[in-house]
Amino acid sequence: MADARMNSPTMNAAERPTKPSAQPNALANHLAAAREEERERIARDLHDILGGHLVAIKIETALLAARLEAEPLRRRARAIQKLLDDALATVSRLTRELRPGILKDFGLGAAIECQAEDFAQRTGIACRIVCADHDIQLPQHAAVALFRIFQEALTNVCKHAQASQVAVRLTQEGDEVLLEVSDNGRGLTAADIDKPRAFGLRGMRERLDELGGRLELHPCHPSGTRLRVAIPLAAAEGSGAERCKGAQPQ
Repeated sequence: MADARMNSPTMNAAERPTKPSAQPNALANHLAAAREEERERIARDLHDILGGHLVAIKIETALLAARLEAEPLRRRARAIQKLLDDALATVSRLTRELRPGILKDFGLGAAIECQAEDFAQRTGIACRIVCADHDIQLPQHAAVALFRIFQEALTNVCKHAQASQVAVRLTQEGDEVLLEVSDNGRGLTAADIDKPRAFGLRGMRERLDELGGRLELHPCHPSGTRLRVAIPLAAAEGSGAERCKGAQPQ
């Protein structure tokens, strides 16, 4: 079978559904919002300050290269310009990851497609979008949480899975939004999953706690791992209301 059952003895530690708290965790909500604000600030600084300086250096280098007569020196100047182009591309990628404007402007489906494309170009691991439903309507904070989980899943594939291919599926089924990330790598063992900070799973669960979601891990056939995240729409909308309520002065 491609999927293991939820009560599989080797996977139950990671597959245990995340139960919504009886009382929303105000501290967790505050910390999540603070993290996103910090990401926004860092992204602005990267784009406006570091990006601006790199562009200025590139312009000055081009002016200098035009005045050089010796070909060896001109080659060195062109090499510096190439390094600057690479640095600017890195700043652009980091800015998108920290502050995915496409998520706010075009939605979760478009943001996941863009992130998958960046991941494939950067790592050489083929990333295939099986389905990305662009009609999914999630509150912004829930869409951000699901996008961050997707980023962490791709990081895990790159760092641990030894995979050559990833398949991504984003869809709405009934009253739930589902995200699946499958790879053809080495797979996870029970020992892997039981590590205290295994593969970012703790952070994923913390994000899902607020949304009443659940996280499951299944083995893929013949090899690899499938990460499956489900978020109930009603709980996501309710957590957004509680977040706004918790932000009001006491």
